[in-house]
Amino acid sequence: MLFRGIRDRIGRLHLNREGEPMRQRGGTNFTEARRIGILYRDDDELSYHRIRSFAKSLKEQYHTPTIQVLGFVDLPEKQLPGWQQRKLEYDFFTHDDLNWYMKPVKNVRSFLDQDFDLLIDLSGGDVTPLAFVLKAARAGMKVGWQASVAAPFCDLTIALKGSTAPDQFMQQLRVYLGNSQIT
Repeated sequence: MLFRGIRDRIGRLHLNREGEPMRQRGGTNFTEARRIGILYRDDDELSYHRIRSFAKSLKEQYHTPTIQVLGFVDLPEKQLPGWQQRKLEYDFFTHDDLNWYMKPVKNVRSFLDQDFDLLIDLSGGDVTPLAFVLKAARAGMKVGWQASVAAPFCDLTIALKGSTAPDQFMQQLRVYLGNSQIT
């Protein structure tokens, strides 16, 4: 565990040293976005289904043609849970796909080649491999958690009082980007 913490710290130093790609920045919302990317950390089956449900609801409610989801499973490839499968719009990478300083080097290229109108980081922003992906993406607008490692790479950050639960963050996203009200 100590070794992993050291790797993560070194990874964050490399993350801050890497340059960002050239991208066409632009504000958007769920109604206008044609291509949405979602990053998340896959901790368990519940989080996997929560993210799938969120993506499905965006697609149905806002008629978004393309939603790509990329998850990070913090396990070796051989220990993947049964629910985690590569599908057309849902992909993932594992601990085996990282280099020594926690940068993803495999299974993320197709996601990074996408020109998303909107890229949402649902991981909380403190997952170093996902922060590398967020920084390297050419999305027009990047959204994430305020006061996180990934916040400097975002165009819009949302602060949550007292909680960093993904459900609360998704609810706030609907308020800020969907013109909905919290009920």
